[in-house]
Amino acid sequence: MSFRKRVLPFLLIVGLVFAGVLGVSSTKAFAMNSKGSSQVAFHTDANTYSKNATTIDVIGVSPNSNAISVELYKKGDSKFYKSINVYKRGPYRVSFSLKGLKAGQYDVWVNGGWGSVPYRAVLQHYLTVQR
Repeated sequence: MSFRKRVLPFLLIVGLVFAGVLGVSSTKAFAMNSKGSSQVAFHTDANTYSKNATTIDVIGVSPNSNAISVELYKKGDSKFYKSINVYKRGPYRVSFSLKGLKAGQYDVWVNGGWGSVPYRAVLQHYLTVQR
């Protein structure tokens, strides 16, 4: 048997296994969901952000055209680190830059309302940022 006939099938099998592992371990599979009001439910793109990560992406749906506030908090701190307001109805995606963010655990809050009825949702668990 020639070298090509022995090695080519082996490389093909290794490539398929590697592609399958990458497909299963995508960050989408480990996205973090929120708890609280279903009116402002959202999710993030991952649970853990490595040294190479650049942003925390928050994806949700705004129930009306009133402003909703998407806020990033460090665990144990009552002041928000960053806040982004969304002024449109429907799907939204906001990104918090990780530049200058210290390692630790963070929480995302989404606040909105309609008239005198406030809506709030928070992450089910803290996000972990590694530096």
